[in-house]
Amino acid sequence: MVLVTLALIWVFAAPACAGANETSIDWFMKGLDLYNHEKFNESLQAYNRALELDPNDFEAWNNKGIDEGLLGRYDEALKSFGNAVAINESYAEAWYNMGVIYDFKGYYYTAVQAYKRATQINPSYQKALVRRSVDTDVVMSRSLSCACQDQIVMV
Repeated sequence: MVLVTLALIWVFAAPACAGANETSIDWFMKGLDLYNHEKFNESLQAYNRALELDPNDFEAWNNKGIDEGLLGRYDEALKSFGNAVAINESYAEAWYNMGVIYDFKGYYYTAVQAYKRATQINPSYQKALVRRSVDTDVVMSRSLSCACQDQIVMV
């Protein structure tokens, strides 16, 4: 009888104790796995749980921002990337991802600044170098075309 009672206590207490042993790394890895299976809502929830356990996990903030961006939640994504770089301002990937979101929003000048920061941190960051160059061309072409519109040449 004592053995049955102990077994019942263990069965009902084990789930409660399991939560006490979970770590932010466990939830981060779960989020990564769900992301790799293109389950972005579920991945986002896993990163949220990781951040409840460790709010200073800049990689979890970055990955949360990626999921938010993929779900079209651009303003939330920018906040998440902002949190990542507030914790680790040398995290080039978060700066790059911030630039991508600014691109989606049509804020090319701001995107250039984010890509610039990513390339200052990591000068060989190829994706950031390419996007920075493309966006710089967009910004420059807009400023040049605007300047030329005011000048009418009479022949």
